[in-house]
Amino acid sequence: MQVPGSNFVAAVERMSRALEQLASAPSALAVLQEVVRCAASSVGLERAAIVWQDVDGRLLTQATPGVCPEALAACGRRLLDTPPPEPVPWLFHQTERGLAPGLAGVMDGLGAASLLALPVRAAGGGGVGVLLGPSPEPRGFSPEEMRRFTLYAQLAGLAIERGRWVESARTSALQARAEAEQAELLRLTSFQAVTEAFGRALTREDVGRAVLELGVPAVGALGGTVHQASADGCSVELVAAVGTAEKELALVRTLPREMSGMPGYDAAARGVPVWLESPEEARARYPVFSVYMAHQPCQAFAFLPLLVEQRNLGLLAFGFAQARRFTELQRTLMLGLARQCAQAMERARLYENERAARLQAEAAGQRLQLLADAGVLLSGSLEWESTVASVARLAVGGFSDWCAVDFLDDHGALRRLTVQHVRPERSLMHDKIESYSPERSRPSAITEVVRTGRSQLFTGLVPPFTRRAEARPGEGPAGGGSCLIVPLVARQRTLGAMSFVRGPEHSPFTDADRSLAEDLAARTGMAIDNARLLRKARSAEAESRRNAARLRSLVEVDKLLAEAGLDLPAVLDVIARKVSEVLGDGCVLQLMAEDGAFLEPVTIHHPDPEARWLLAGTVHARRQKLGEGLHGGAVSNGRAVLLPDIDVEEARASGGLPEYLPYLDRYGPQSLLVVPLTVKGRVFGSLGVVRDVAGGRPYGEEDQMLLQSLGERAALAIEDARLYGAATEAVRLRDDFLSVAGHELKTPLSALRLQIQMLARTAREVATTPGLAQRVEKAERTSERLGALIDELLDAGRITAGRLKLEREEVDLAALTRDTVGRMSEALARTGSEVKLQADAAVPGRWDRVRLEQVVGNLLSNAAKYGRGQPVEVRVEPGMDGRARLVVKDNGIGIAPEDQARIFERFERAVNGQQFNGLGLGLWISREIVESHGGHILVRSAPGEGSTFTVELPRE
Repeated sequence: MQVPGSNFVAAVERMSRALEQLASAPSALAVLQEVVRCAASSVGLERAAIVWQDVDGRLLTQATPGVCPEALAACGRRLLDTPPPEPVPWLFHQTERGLAPGLAGVMDGLGAASLLALPVRAAGGGGVGVLLGPSPEPRGFSPEEMRRFTLYAQLAGLAIERGRWVESARTSALQARAEAEQAELLRLTSFQAVTEAFGRALTREDVGRAVLELGVPAVGALGGTVHQASADGCSVELVAAVGTAEKELALVRTLPREMSGMPGYDAAARGVPVWLESPEEARARYPVFSVYMAHQPCQAFAFLPLLVEQRNLGLLAFGFAQARRFTELQRTLMLGLARQCAQAMERARLYENERAARLQAEAAGQRLQLLADAGVLLSGSLEWESTVASVARLAVGGFSDWCAVDFLDDHGALRRLTVQHVRPERSLMHDKIESYSPERSRPSAITEVVRTGRSQLFTGLVPPFTRRAEARPGEGPAGGGSCLIVPLVARQRTLGAMSFVRGPEHSPFTDADRSLAEDLAARTGMAIDNARLLRKARSAEAESRRNAARLRSLVEVDKLLAEAGLDLPAVLDVIARKVSEVLGDGCVLQLMAEDGAFLEPVTIHHPDPEARWLLAGTVHARRQKLGEGLHGGAVSNGRAVLLPDIDVEEARASGGLPEYLPYLDRYGPQSLLVVPLTVKGRVFGSLGVVRDVAGGRPYGEEDQMLLQSLGERAALAIEDARLYGAATEAVRLRDDFLSVAGHELKTPLSALRLQIQMLARTAREVATTPGLAQRVEKAERTSERLGALIDELLDAGRITAGRLKLEREEVDLAALTRDTVGRMSEALARTGSEVKLQADAAVPGRWDRVRLEQVVGNLLSNAAKYGRGQPVEVRVEPGMDGRARLVVKDNGIGIAPEDQARIFERFERAVNGQQFNGLGLGLWISREIVESHGGHILVRSAPGEGSTFTVELPRE
């Protein structure tokens, strides 16, 4: 291209024509229309709008369809005239307290429940407009949405500023065109081409090439370079170059961010252009650079910082063949070119960021879609083998070229479940893929992943015959395929592994792919584990239902047996009825006779009365010996006998079922099951059931187990009832004997005591053999004690037989206690126990005097016997709720806590041995007497600390 002269008129004309061509590029309105549409879409809104002022202060608007122009203009004018305070973006809600009425009105006009607004600023920082996002529903916006909205506000600012600049430049150009319309047509055309190139440029490299390829001829330069700051900010990198040899580019391809004494660094650091019009000026200002300049064909340089919003993006440099003096117009033109280049590079940066964000979002969406589709597959079926194969099939194509799943079987061996390939015919070659590893340990890589539970990533995979170099995992050579192996883990257990392979034509797996594969494997592992557990659970549930049914039957039998108690007939009836109900139809219970040679039928049940009558008749008519028939054989062998299906012909042929022949002949084929009744290894009977095969299923092993369990409970219940009956009979006989013996001993003992008392009086009146009186006195005490024992035996018999009668009358418990203590004072004195009585106040009530005297006497005798000669305290006092209370306290040997309940039972004593006489009936008789009066007796004691017996009686 031939560059025109540089006279002032020609320069002005060239600038005018260039800017006029620039204005013919896509208008700011078109750009703003696209910005508004994209801004609405980026935050999930249907509508968006922008309001701005042109250079003349007129209010202009651009909106998506559906926005009221009047309301939009009013809203924009309000926000531009009186902007709300920081921070920005502004977010207004109709329901917000303190919302200005005027703003609420314009929001109504816009149909917005929530309004997102962001000021649009020019490159110099001043506000030129506002970007609006009305939402018909109340809502908030995420930080990511705010960031995207801000990006589009920045793009709108650039477009508005570009429009303003174009408009202003057009005005200046029109004025200059009046002076020199034809002189600079070529230069304006060049600038138009630059502007159009900027509009087409999508990357910073495109922008650099456009500004140099079109800008260098436009400014009359010999060559130029564009540098930009690196991502880490530590250096500047070459973006594009024109008119520079390749070997010279190597010196300037990457430069440090700080280079003192260099004009480019000076321009970038201070943000102002550096003009070097001659080598002499370069030597004077930048001696270091002048050395470089001496070897260059250029004699003048212009270094222009690329500034956007006070941010330095890089440097634009032009080199000129001849030394020159840069006129004001030339400087203005180059600065304008640098400014447009900076804006274009900023747009390219925003576009690249937006594109990268979009690609990341698309990749994340694909990952989420893969996980979602896999989740649907994994949750849709319990056949995990086919489901996992479907997940592997889903992974190939979009995520990998090849996928295999290996799992640990029940024996811990690694099995291959499925292999999927993007080309199905290659799935059969999965065994050859194993050898494509860059390491010798690769054949065991899957085993290693399963063993350690950690994923492994291999890159640079190539077939053995094309392998160029060994590589370590994650550090493979450029090119080649990649392999990713992740464990199938569930509940901290490794169940297997998933393997993914990508071919050389695709980019290798990354850490993000590893995370996705681990997430997919985790879900797959959990699905496998859940399916396995569910299978086991269903199997266990079926078994549990069967066990629960058996358990319910056993619990019901236990409950009925408990309700039947120890009544043998009731127990036998419960067993027969419940067994017939659970295992039916009929039930036959036989017990061994006393002679031990025969079985006696004791209970037979059947829900059908006619069948029950026939079954009972046949079983009773054929009394079986041990070892004969079905029941006799079960008792003799001690093992259950099961005949799942037998008819009358088979029974006759076997000869072993004589008791069931009439029943089989009448009702057809039956299923028979008999179990022995055993207690402590002793067989004493049999329990058998019969069921009609035509009406129900034959008996099986589960039925046998259930009947054996029922038989065990039946045997225990029958044995307990038998033992209880025998024990009850023995107790009855004992009580009858004691009652008879007591009455028989009472009469001669009374006569003996009378004779001893007469002898004692005679011995005291007449002095005879020394010591005779004492011996007679001992004989008298012995007879009294023998009488008391006989009375206790008689009372025990009466209480046991329920014949204890109370003769109630008005009694003063305090006076009764004083009298009893007085009568027993001599006996208490012989033991050395002093009685401290506190019974001053009367405590009246309706009680049996004789029985209460017996209670007081028993407690005093007990205190004297175990009191170790220590004082005995006796108190009579009113108790709680109007009751009467008697307290007897000794300081004797005491009673252990575990014995305090036992001493109130029959024939029980706190201390075993011969040093304390008695039958162990006194406290039991006292408790029965007190409880018969509606009261209660209790003891508080500890070993070595004495005992305190408390009796409380109701007064009525």
